[in-house]
Amino acid sequence: MRRVLATLTALAERVVRRAAPYARRAHERLIPAIESAKRRIDPAVRRVWQRLSPVVERVRRRLAPTARRIRAELEPRMAELRAKLPESSARHRASVRSRSVQLTAAVAAFGVLAIIVGTAGPDTGERTTPAAHTVELRSPDQAQSGQGGTGRDSSPGDEQGRAPGASLESGNAPGQRSSSSKPEVDIPPNAHGIDVSNHNGPIDWNRVAASGEHYAFVLATDGGNFTNPMFQQQFNGAKNAGMLAGAYHFGRPTGSAVAQADRLLNTMGNTNDGRTLPPVLDLEVSPNTGGCYGKTSGQMHAWTQSFLDRVKSKTGDEAIVYASPSFWSNCMAGSQAFSEHPLWLASYGVPQPSVFGGWNAYSFWQYTNKGTVPGITGPVDRNLFQGSGSDLLELAQ
Repeated sequence: MRRVLATLTALAERVVRRAAPYARRAHERLIPAIESAKRRIDPAVRRVWQRLSPVVERVRRRLAPTARRIRAELEPRMAELRAKLPESSARHRASVRSRSVQLTAAVAAFGVLAIIVGTAGPDTGERTTPAAHTVELRSPDQAQSGQGGTGRDSSPGDEQGRAPGASLESGNAPGQRSSSSKPEVDIPPNAHGIDVSNHNGPIDWNRVAASGEHYAFVLATDGGNFTNPMFQQQFNGAKNAGMLAGAYHFGRPTGSAVAQADRLLNTMGNTNDGRTLPPVLDLEVSPNTGGCYGKTSGQMHAWTQSFLDRVKSKTGDEAIVYASPSFWSNCMAGSQAFSEHPLWLASYGVPQPSVFGGWNAYSFWQYTNKGTVPGITGPVDRNLFQGSGSDLLELAQ
């Protein structure tokens, strides 16, 4: 028997060595397909689980006492049986090598089962704490190396191309948004979203929404001169497909912060639909020099404060701040003065991003600029919201 086991073990090892390259290639091809299928079925699985989980929990509670009684009765009997069994002699012991093979097979079987359950199972980790104050997430995709930058696109000039929208009356009172038209959408916890600009081109927003994306940030304005020529098409297209939408401004501290804030708000128009996320100030290093626009950290701080104060006075909103850890360290000297604003953090190639600047946690995490989303040609920035669906809707009120 030992010779048979040794022969089978050697044969199994040769098969494993020869099959390993093929298994790796199959794994590399299957995992993207599995992930794509999982993203598509996740909303349906979550809805089914939300309906079934109360029933499952009630059944579990009812069966728990019976299960405990059965276990209490069986354990003494099993102990008696084990005591009566004779000890195994050396003649009946499996060799260490054969035990290793058996253990490996058991682990492999368990791993396959875990993959199947992990892929098909629902995400029951609903976060109910306010956004920017919940637990950290892990990147759902293969994160790309690099950090900072939103993948924003430049128009033919020294700044990025953008597009005018409806004007915002300069005398609008704060608090222009209303929650009366709250969107009737089913948003899961830790919702996926994207951010786009004019260089993403025409987008099939219905396909984007159907793929499981629940919100989109759209480039509205850049500096003091450019607007996204596709802003209204992209901004309203996302909303018409049932998604939430937000507008962001690529800040350039070489010009007036107040004037740039007004450009963003004028381009957005008077949003009073319950589907619009707060305005975003996108802070990055200079696309031309890679530095801090020739400003000191104190000057950068003052410019940022002026922009955010202007948005607050015109809309009543605390604008979202987009930045990377390196930008905040190099250009803002780690300032902790803006932690009351929701943080949209850019950090690629990490399993968990690190917050900075006095924030307890981030609200949005841009984890890759090379994502793939149905309805969009080419790579796109992808994001995770940290919080529940109701937290995300709260931001849109």
